[in-house]
Order: sequence, then structure tokens, then C-alpha cells
Amino acid sequence: EFKFNPDDLRRPRKFGISAYMRIKNEAQFVRLAVESHLPFYDEIVCVYNDCSDATPEILAELQRRHPDKIRVFHYAPPVHPVGTPAHTATVGDDANINSVANYYNWTLAKCAYSIACKLDADHLAIPHKLEPAIAKIKTEFAAGRDKLFLFSGLNIAKDATGKLGIVRDSEQFSGNGDICYHRIDARSFFENRRSVEHFNNAYRRGVPGEYVGVLYMHLKHLKAAHAAACPVMSLDEFKSARHMKTLTAKLKLTRRLRLALLRRFALLRGGKTPMRMQRLLSLPDDLAEVDLQRDATDKL
Repeated sequence: EFKFNPDDLRRPRKFGISAYMRIKNEAQFVRLAVESHLPFYDEIVCVYNDCSDATPEILAELQRRHPDKIRVFHYAPPVHPVGTPAHTATVGDDANINSVANYYNWTLAKCAYSIACKLDADHLAIPHKLEPAIAKIKTEFAAGRDKLFLFSGLNIAKDATGKLGIVRDSEQFSGNGDICYHRIDARSFFENRRSVEHFNNAYRRGVPGEYVGVLYMHLKHLKAAHAAACPVMSLDEFKSARHMKTLTAKLKLTRRLRLALLRRFALLRGGKTPMRMQRLLSLPDDLAEVDLQRDATDKL
């Protein structure tokens, strides 16, 4: 019942976008995540696992309110957390029902539409950013152009005074190439790796990637389990020329190291522009349309 069948990715699907969620104990923000994204997708597939909070009841209520767009499933087998010895033992055994890869692939296979996007329960949509991105993605796929449409979010937090801002001292972006809109077919599956579940590399290398912007606020640092105060910066400071130089310097270092590794192992990018560079080039215009008060504070 819970073993992923690869043939399920090959079956014909109607045109549209399915968001798919894997959820465990996300009662704090799952309603906000689902409802903020719901207007932009043809369906949201919510699969919960091993919950001890009110997540299943919240999902059931959302499904009752939106029966045409929200589909809820319970993945019953325990899933080994990434990074544990039990998870490591499943590397190379993606069909193990206790593995993260099987859980992800089983969830993906539930999608009824031809385009899919992984959605997390702590993502708050930025509507005026997401709407044009979705229109572009649907237009491109309808025209038969096969791409991976990549996007990011901003990691937001509260400081000791309760002020909301963008985290200052750690990773400021969520989504660094690991989330995308993609076509569902035989290539679009996840694999177990030692440190993370991984979207099929052969698919990534074979399909062009296009960055479509900052589309959500990432609420991870606001969760009760992570909500220690941390230094934040205002959006104006984040968009400042000084901070852009800092981001550029980090990118150059990252790119330099990456190129060194690529040369060492004789790997080629085929002339593709790395996602982080695409993001940096578009960031000033991208963030000009974002407002922390309107897009985050007023909704929390």
C-alpha cells in the first residue's frame, strides 16, 4: 500500500499544477501555508506522517472547506529522519517504505496534475509575486518547453524586542536550488542520500533551470521549536548596496569553490547559469516588490 510504484509517475495527467506537502507536527503554520498558496494551484496534496499535534485535524478541516482542491493522505509507516543511522542504512534502497525517498515519491505520485512543486508547511506565499510566476510557468509548459523553474524564499525571524526582519547571521535565503516546478514523468523522482533526500540528478542536468524569483516567506525561525530570538535586518538594509556587495562576495567564493570541484572531477555545466547567480542578478528588481509589513507581519 505504501510502496512507491514508479509506473505511477508515467500515467497521463491533466494539465495544471499540483503542490505536494510532506507534513509532520506542523500545526502552527500549516493552515497559513496551505491557504496562502491555494489560490494559485489546481490542487494541494497534503500527506502527513507520525503527527502528535493537531496537524491531522487541521488538514481534515481544510479538506472539508476545499474538497475540490485539497486532498489529504496519511502515510502510516515510520520514516527514518535524514542524518540518522537508520536513514543512512536506506541509501541505495529508495523503495524502503521507511525511507524518505519512498515517502516523497509516494506523495508525488498522488498528484493529479502534470506539473508539480514541493511545498513546505512553513512557507507563506507572497501573492503578488507568485501570481505572475505561475502564469509564466503554465505558459511555458503549455508551449511544450521543458524546464525546472527554481525559486526562493526569505528566512524571517524575530529579534529580542519582537521585531520581525530577515535573519542576519545565518542563511538568509530558503530554496537554493532544492525546490522547483517540474513536469511529472519517469525522471522526476527522489533518491536517498546520506545527508538529504535528493531530486534525480540526471533530470536536473538534462533540463534547463530558470529562476523565477522570491515567492515566499520562510517561517522556520518563527516556529515554537526554533523561535529563539536572533539578530535580524530590515528589508531596506537587506536591499542596500552594501549588503548586495556582501552577497556578491559570498557568491563569488561559492562559485570559485564549485568551479574548482567541477574541474577536479571533470564535470560540465553545459553553459548553464547557476541558480544563485540568476537570483543575485534579479534580486534588486525582485525585492522591490516585497514589503515585510504587508507580506509577513500583517499575516502572522
